[in-house]
Amino acid sequence: MYNFADYILGESADETLKIETRQENANVALELVKQCQLKLAIISKDLDPFVYDNLEFLEALKSLALKGRHVDIRILIFEPEIVVRRGHKLLDLAGKMSSYVELRKPSPEYNKFDEAVLIADEVGYVFRDNAERYNGKVNFNSPRESKYMLEVFNDMWESAKPDPNLRRMHI
Repeated sequence: MYNFADYILGESADETLKIETRQENANVALELVKQCQLKLAIISKDLDPFVYDNLEFLEALKSLALKGRHVDIRILIFEPEIVVRRGHKLLDLAGKMSSYVELRKPSPEYNKFDEAVLIADEVGYVFRDNAERYNGKVNFNSPRESKYMLEVFNDMWESAKPDPNLRRMHI
């Protein structure tokens, strides 16, 4: 198992690491968000609670959102109903920080998309080619691959819509 804290976003060598467990996924997602300074993009079927619904990850996401008005956190969720039913804490955080965190549901044309992606500051990423499995790859400094993944993300984002399930009223 890697110690992801040994890698520095945008500075470490361009080295692709293989990950295989949900714990490795959770650890690397946390480390990338902790190091992220400006832009975070996530594509997820149901915001895997083990990876995205834990206190450490949510605190790191909140810290990122509070870094300034130019922070951009965008998350695409394919199955928002499941996320809402689970009572995912990221929804509460997004509702409280809606100026920085935006959630959308991809349009039906992407229903066959079955990958899980996290891109940090347009240089680091976690990529799983099957959202149901934890096998994937990570790189803390690959602008080229990150740019390609971000282009896919942006295409999906442009046609995605805010889902009423993802809107929470905070009074």
